[in-house]
Amino acid sequence: MGALMLSLSCEHPDLEEFIGIKSDLEKVTKANISIRITDKFMAAVKNKQPFTLSFTRAETGETIIKEIDANEIFHKICEMNWDYAEPGMLFWDKIENWNLLSCDDNFHYAGTNPLAI
Repeated sequence: MGALMLSLSCEHPDLEEFIGIKSDLEKVTKANISIRITDKFMAAVKNKQPFTLSFTRAETGETIIKEIDANEIFHKICEMNWDYAEPGMLFWDKIENWNLLSCDDNFHYAGTNPLAI
């Protein structure tokens, strides 16, 4: 048995929309969602600093940049999790750096399911 796991980087410009997607109980019904949280994002949350979101579309080279209040967004993540049990948080730097293959520079996680049994 498996579940679809959708995750988005905390640096993606669509972050705020992604956080709230499960509040519409008709939109995403057969998937778990999580946000890949970086140490840099958490530092901005802790220090109440702005945080820059950025995404470059490889096909066109177009870059979308957006600045957010990291602390405010973190609270939205927490409120949504409290109300809807999602999104989850994947502490991505820990996942990337504290695993059995972290010494292999050619290995990088594409995703992970923290609910796997």
